[in-house]
Amino acid sequence: MYLKNLINAVASLDSMPIEVEELTKHIIAAGCQDSIIFHPVDEDPGAFQGLFYQYTTHAGVYSTPDFVTLIVFSKHLPLEWQRLVCCKELIHACDSDVERTNTADEVEALLEKVLGPLTSQDFGLADLMAAKDKLAIYQALALLFPPEAWAQALAYVKAADDEAAAVERVARWACIPKDLVAFALTDDWPSLRTALLDSWGE
Repeated sequence: MYLKNLINAVASLDSMPIEVEELTKHIIAAGCQDSIIFHPVDEDPGAFQGLFYQYTTHAGVYSTPDFVTLIVFSKHLPLEWQRLVCCKELIHACDSDVERTNTADEVEALLEKVLGPLTSQDFGLADLMAAKDKLAIYQALALLFPPEAWAQALAYVKAADDEAAAVERVARWACIPKDLVAFALTDDWPSLRTALLDSWGE
């Protein structure tokens, strides 16, 4: 349900950049969370980029608990990467429990997988979580670069005399990392975007 809310929210947008904070309203409206908070921290982005915590709060002894997600990210990341990391963690916040890291050993195994190569011979929970983490980067790209804006950008780049400079301008306009913008600015992106969002599940 939350997936449909997010897809519908960005489907016709052509004004960039999309604010990640605005996406949280649709997650909350879908009933996935009660509150979502973004918090920058003073961490080296080479060692830490982002993660999320989830907890409940109670206004009173007999009150209904609120389900809160806190998304923490390195304030030293470039702005475009801050946005992508926060969107990725927003996606993770709605993952199923089996796809989350809950212990120090699971976090360590996930880091080894994310930083190293994925192999088809190495199965297990860490392998699944690492694959989901990498997939979420492209799912975040799909949300932050919706079809209407993508179509404008593709037409602009195709008509440009200097394609590399045009891609850089699009990246600044959308506030998305340049390499990911370049990856998306192909005729194959719409079908790939659909597959990425379908793989997220309902």
